[in-house]
Amino acid sequence: MEGLVKIGPWGGRGGHERDIVVTGVAPHRLESVVIRCEGAVDAISFTYAGIDGTSRSTGWWGGSGGRKHKVRFGDTEVVEEISGTYGPFDGHDGIVRSLTFVTNVGKHGPFGEPRQGTPFSVPVHNGARVVGFFGRSGSLLDALGVYVHP
Repeated sequence: MEGLVKIGPWGGRGGHERDIVVTGVAPHRLESVVIRCEGAVDAISFTYAGIDGTSRSTGWWGGSGGRKHKVRFGDTEVVEEISGTYGPFDGHDGIVRSLTFVTNVGKHGPFGEPRQGTPFSVPVHNGARVVGFFGRSGSLLDALGVYVHP
């Protein structure tokens, strides 16, 4: 995906590799994120607009547990920072425990358990924005990284 910067991931090595599949159209803007969580992030799915303006959605990365939380970003809202925690959970060595999204409009989250695990933060600057994710998942969200449009 030409022009994008891939940062991360944070979390463990369990589960299966997850990535957005792009057929010649790079992501341009994150439109929404849906998270299932309780004591950790069970799963994530998201929708992004490609540079051609077409919306694309991922399926669920992770399991079916936890409460569902949906964040829909406004038309002029851009994600400027992702932060969270990762660490052991329920017999797993490394799981994403919490996620928070900071935009040019405000803060969404935290989702999950922010007081547990090792913190991470990915702030972007100078007009850059988070436009998508990659990571690992099985029955939970094992790891998460970000795609940044510079």
